[in-house]
Amino acid sequence: MRLSLAAAPGGIVAGSLEELGLPGAEAPEDPAQWPPFLRKIVKQAHAGDETVLFRDPSGRLVFAGPVTKSSRLPVLTLLGSPADDKETEPRRLQEWGTLARLCLAGLVRGHAERIEAERDRVRAVTLFDLLPDLVQAGSVLEVWGLALSTLGVLFEVENAAVLVRDPGAERLRVQTATGPLEKALLTWSAPVEGPAGSEWMGRRPVRIDDPHELTRLGLPEAVERLALFPVGTEDRPAVALAVVNRELDGEEWALLRGFGVQLGIVLENRRLREDAQRRHEQVAAVRSLSQRFLGSLDPGELFRVILDEARKLTGARKGSLMVPEEDDGALRVRAAVGMAEKVAGRLKVRPGEGIAGRVFATGEPIIVHDIELDPRFRRKNRPRFDTRSFLSLPIRRNGSTVGVLNLADKATGEPFSPQDLDVLETVMAQATLAIERSTYWAQSRELRRISITDGLTGLLNRRYFQERLAQELDRASRHSHPLALIMIDIDHFKPYNDTNGHPAGDKALVLLGRILRAGVRAIDVVSRFGGEEFAIILPETRRAEALEIGERIRREVEAFYFPGEERQPLGRLTVSMGVAAFPEDARDLRGLIQRADRALYLAKARGRNRIEAYAPSPPQPQPDAPEPAAENGGWTRVL
Repeated sequence: MRLSLAAAPGGIVAGSLEELGLPGAEAPEDPAQWPPFLRKIVKQAHAGDETVLFRDPSGRLVFAGPVTKSSRLPVLTLLGSPADDKETEPRRLQEWGTLARLCLAGLVRGHAERIEAERDRVRAVTLFDLLPDLVQAGSVLEVWGLALSTLGVLFEVENAAVLVRDPGAERLRVQTATGPLEKALLTWSAPVEGPAGSEWMGRRPVRIDDPHELTRLGLPEAVERLALFPVGTEDRPAVALAVVNRELDGEEWALLRGFGVQLGIVLENRRLREDAQRRHEQVAAVRSLSQRFLGSLDPGELFRVILDEARKLTGARKGSLMVPEEDDGALRVRAAVGMAEKVAGRLKVRPGEGIAGRVFATGEPIIVHDIELDPRFRRKNRPRFDTRSFLSLPIRRNGSTVGVLNLADKATGEPFSPQDLDVLETVMAQATLAIERSTYWAQSRELRRISITDGLTGLLNRRYFQERLAQELDRASRHSHPLALIMIDIDHFKPYNDTNGHPAGDKALVLLGRILRAGVRAIDVVSRFGGEEFAIILPETRRAEALEIGERIRREVEAFYFPGEERQPLGRLTVSMGVAAFPEDARDLRGLIQRADRALYLAKARGRNRIEAYAPSPPQPQPDAPEPAAENGGWTRVL
């Protein structure tokens, strides 16, 4: 067959009119200068979904058919004719054309999907790496400049804006914008309770593409669609990121939603730092305490430090720190002194209930000199308390109560005083900053975890696998220790997916990941290498030991029941494995992966459901003269 690939309106992108043997081949490849019959048939072929036949002016049959129809891919049409110029049966020519077209379409779609997946991965990693630059920005306007530049570079957003809430007028106003519509957008505003604000105020992104709605909002005529992403983690955010005239897919939507949260964390921490600067004199009075707070990043450790320092400042012997649970909002003890561990673990207080619940609900501190005489309570003192006085203080952030600090039993026996409350409120201001920092650290750590793990299986992803393999190879080389690598591939996974559906295939990948993780040591590194392929790094492990480990895992996979596996070519879902060892097989990262991969292919070639170690191929005799290339070359795996 002689084939040529045409792109509208870009002309011939592969092959040529001359190769097809069509009349007019001497004309330029510009479609405007093609023979009229050829322009017509390309247009007709792409308008349908099937391979069509036509006769050129010489009467010879030629086929044409669409390769891509998606709006996200180039418009391609495949043209073809018999190589021998002989009359070919129409039905056979159409079948050949259909087969060629479908094969090419699969290759194009697969390539496009790989490009999109890599693009999304790069975007996620870049957004994570951008965080230090946002934190170090000299001003809020610089933060917005970086944010809008990020939209333009990573998401190809031409027009974007930052909207802020005007509390007095209860409207959203554009603070800064970029792109050709910048001037028009800077004059636009919308009511907070309108369609552009109601969902956004509820921390949900908003998509508006209805022409009537866009007009009613007073947007410029050139705005065809608008997307608003809340910036911040509060229930009622004060800032929104606007994307104008850009159709976003699901992955882009999720990334931009997360970017809004990331920006909110940066702005919130900036505001807290500015507040701390204005209260420098107060901070100096408790500097040693704030330093200890800021040195505690783990939330659990930080809560214990806050409680410990509060007790020292007031002389209290007992106390607890309570924070609301995310699921039901009930207060639970996160740190306690003078309370049995089992009691602290079971204690649950709803907002408004009891003293701590009342403080949390009202946001007002309570000082009690005598619980039995105080008209607000008048109840018998509980046996576990030595004195009748206690203090309950709300921990507040941005006007909201995020926890309650309870103190009791002064060592001196004296009741708590307003002076104790003043000291604690000064300390709590710094503790709040530390809690913010701790929350930011925990969220950053989660972002880091997401960036190095596979979203489906929870295993380490390929990018981090390569980093760890490089680290382990360096360590093994410096200390002259062994190291092994196992490459794993699921046998006949495509038939399993085709037969049982992609959800079942995804479930099988998750289950296999669990089997692999359970079958190795804590120091071993298990990752999803890509698709249905996995990899295991085994430090301090020789080739023979790696083969034993791999064989044990292979048997466990073989014995495990995967739903629908009975329809597999081998009667069950199995894996093939390849092993390569350092230093005998390879001494660098690329070589080790290549050798393990070659061993894996050997296992596939020998019947699958087995494990093979890398073995050098015997030298092949070299011919005196190079052989001509075969007309139909085989596939070559490139790492």
